[in-house]
Order: sequence, then C-alpha cells, then structure tokens
Amino acid sequence: MILAYLATKPLSKIKNPYIVLSMLFVIGTLLKMVITSHAGLAMLLMAIAFPILTSLGISKLSAATVMIMCGFVDWGPNDSSAIFAAENVVGMPMMDYFLTYQGKTASILIIICAVFLPIYLRHMDKKDVSDGISVSKADMPHDVSCPAYYAILPILPLVLITVFSFIPSINLDVVTANLLGLFFVFILELVRRRDRKEVTSDFSVVMKAMGNSFANVVSILIGAAVFAEAIKMLGGITIISNTLAAVKSAPIITMALMSMITFFAGMLLGSGNASWYAFGPLVPDVTAQMGVSTATIALPMQLSSGIGRCMSPVAGVVIAISGMAELDIMDIVKRCSIPAVVMYICNLVVSYSVV
Repeated sequence: MILAYLATKPLSKIKNPYIVLSMLFVIGTLLKMVITSHAGLAMLLMAIAFPILTSLGISKLSAATVMIMCGFVDWGPNDSSAIFAAENVVGMPMMDYFLTYQGKTASILIIICAVFLPIYLRHMDKKDVSDGISVSKADMPHDVSCPAYYAILPILPLVLITVFSFIPSINLDVVTANLLGLFFVFILELVRRRDRKEVTSDFSVVMKAMGNSFANVVSILIGAAVFAEAIKMLGGITIISNTLAAVKSAPIITMALMSMITFFAGMLLGSGNASWYAFGPLVPDVTAQMGVSTATIALPMQLSSGIGRCMSPVAGVVIAISGMAELDIMDIVKRCSIPAVVMYICNLVVSYSVV
C-alpha cells in the first residue's frame, strides 16, 4: 500500500489517469520478456500497478483488464513458445527469429495496444457510470505508519527475477522470488520492531490470505485443467486444424485461418503454449505446399495463441486476477474480449507487413 500511496502523489498530477494506464501497460509488456509466466506477471503487477490505477479513479474491472493484457504477447529470447517457434518450427536461431521477425511485430502491436486500451477502457468506464455502476477512486491511506523505503519491497521479486535472468546458472521462478521477498520482509520486520510477537501475528494474516486465495483459485484451476485436457482428448480442434491446413489459398487467407486455430484454441484451453505446441508443427508442411516462408504463418500463429489466452475463462491468469480483484470471471472476459479481438486482427496485418 505504501508503494501505491507514494506513486499516486506524482501520478495524480497527470490530469488524465488513462495516460498512466498506458504507461504502466507498456512497462508490463516489457517485463513479460523477463517474467515469461503470464499469470506470474499479472499477479506481481496486481501488487504494484493495480492499486495505483484504482486510486487514480480507474475502475477495478478496467485495471484488471490491463493486468491481463500486459501479457498478451509472448515474446523475447526467454519465452518458451518463442523458442519453440524459432528452433522447432521456423528452423533458425532464437535471436535471429526475435530480431528479424518477432521483435518488430511485437513492438508494433504493443504500441497499438497502448493507444487503443486507454481509449477503449475510458469509454467502458464512462458507460458503466451512465448505466449506474459506481466507478469511484479507491481509498488510499493518508497516514502510513511504515517507513517510506518499504515502497521498494513489492518490487523486490521483480528485481530478483530481472537480475538472475542474466545469470544462466541460476533459474529463479516467480514463486521462489516471491518467497524470497517475503522472507526478506520478515527479517526486516524482526530487526525494525521490538515486539517479536506482533511480527509473527502479522505474518499469520499473510499466510491466512494466501490460504484463502489458494482455496478460491486453485480449485477453479484444477477444473480448468480437466476441461482443457478433455478438449484435447476429444480431438475436435485437431480435425479442424488439419482441414484448414489442407486448404490451398492465398498466404494472407491461410495465415488468418491458421492463426484463428491457435487463437480459439488458446481461448478454449486457457494456455497459449498448449495451443501453439499442438498446432505449430503443422506450419512447415503448409508453407512448403504454398511455397512461402515458414515464418509468414508461424509468427502470427504463435502470437495469436497468447492473445486468445487473454479472453479465456479457464486461463490461469484470468482466474487468478478474478480472485485477487474480487471480480466475476465472465465480467473480466467480456472486458478483455474487445482488446483481444482487435489485437488478433492487428497481429495479422502487422505480421503480414513485417514478414
């Protein structure tokens, strides 16, 4: 809370809070290159950016949408789906694929989304107000008892992940980084406060909150995983993909049809990786028959899988954000659907132009 309190002071001077929204969105998409887990990134941003946006007068639903859309593009040298696209589908080194194709396309998409999101979310917030739905500023504390330097503590996991991402010998995931940050705060509290019993009592509150989150979210995640596995075992999506792969048409049409497969599969399965890993191997055969570059079809397909995940009611990121923000899952899916569809269309246009 102290981070949001201190950050809100200078940011509140910006008359349009949706400019702040756009700035935080761009920062979040850049962090996606370091924190490759969509759910992990969104949950970290919930602790840092979400209270800042709501305190500036942006609705919880729109702020949650930004947290999810920050991970709409799976890009960067560390992303597993990008590595699979480069090495297993396109057949080129990861850095060459990133610098030649993916980096350019993803950067353009991020800029487009950074312009579109504030316009769209501002319109939706105004619509909510006109429909009688209250969109009030979240209350921020005016008397914060802890020291100002505590504002850096929520960012500590991000710092750890960023630093250790440049050390190949150490693999630090989001969960471990959060636990290390929690342990550091515990030690800091023991040193700063005289009453050790109060410290342990405060941390029992943290543990209970974690337990409640797991109870509300993990059970839904288990159900979502069972649903996704059932969809794959039925084989319906595979039949459709093989049919579309056999269609001989212009490259732009084939690109749109093949990308549509991973987009809807990502939405149904709630996983961009599962969608892309399942249908990516189809690309070389299709492009060989058409006589076009493999990257022409592979790039938009790989990016579409991550975009589709943003509007999936069974995606881990949507379920987690829904629980943390105390919002209905379908409300979040509806708010994310328009940006996701727009980004899917832009992905096709930009990918075709770049490749």
